[in-house]
Formats: sequence, structure tokens, C-alpha cells
Amino acid sequence: MESEKARAKRLCDNFKLTITQWEIIYCYQNKVCWICGRSTERTGKRLAVDHRHDSGLICGLLCHQCNVLLGKIENAFVRLGLHKVPGLNLIAVIEKLAAYLKDPPAVKALGTAVYGYAGRVGTKKHRKLLKKERKAKKNNAPIR
Repeated sequence: MESEKARAKRLCDNFKLTITQWEIIYCYQNKVCWICGRSTERTGKRLAVDHRHDSGLICGLLCHQCNVLLGKIENAFVRLGLHKVPGLNLIAVIEKLAAYLKDPPAVKALGTAVYGYAGRVGTKKHRKLLKKERKAKKNNAPIR
């Protein structure tokens, strides 16, 4: 664990935040990660300060896993060029992703849920299953 002096310097240098301000956010969040709701007591590590890289705005405190996940989403949004689409922002995309996952448009369009192969398609495992299915269909045998 870093010393209180080193922690105060790091919070100030990186986020212009005091230990007292960090503690206020921590208590406001009930001492858990804002996204997943897990406590970091099991790891012994403090929650990470999350901030917007474009403006520096302090958003809250996240566990390591949620902070990394959010960073990957933010980076992918930019890397894939979505930040250049007029009227589209990261929050709108995340809201649309959540709505898409909760209520898939294909189920509405078809009026029923249709299930395909569970897993990644185009893989060696998938091609092997397709071959097995074709062989079973040809022999009128059940697929195992």
C-alpha cells in the first residue's frame, strides 16, 4: 500500500482530487464500485478514480475490472470512428446497446425467438459441427 502522502500526491497530480473528496465519493457510492456494486475489501485494493479522458471530469470510483471494461468501450468507440458520426455519442450508443440486448429487434420482427449456433461462427468447432449435422441429415440420424 502506498503512503498517505504518496496517495495524496497521486490523487492531486492525476485528478486534482483530495483524499477527503475521494472519501466523499466513496461513501456516496456506499463503498462499492458504481457499476458492478462489488466491494474491494476482498482484494485489499482501493477503487479506481474514473475520469473522462476528453475533459478530465471525475465520474466516480470503479473496481479495476469495470474501469478496464469502460476504457475498452470508450477506446473502441473512437477507434471504430463512431465519434465522427454526427449526432452520435458514447452514451447514446451504450443506451442503444442495452436496449438491443434487452429486447432484440429480430424477435419482434419475426414474432418469435429463433436460435442459431450458440458460440462464435466460422470457427473450427463450428465447421466441425456443421459437417456433423450435414452427415446426420444425409443419413437421417439424430445429431449428437
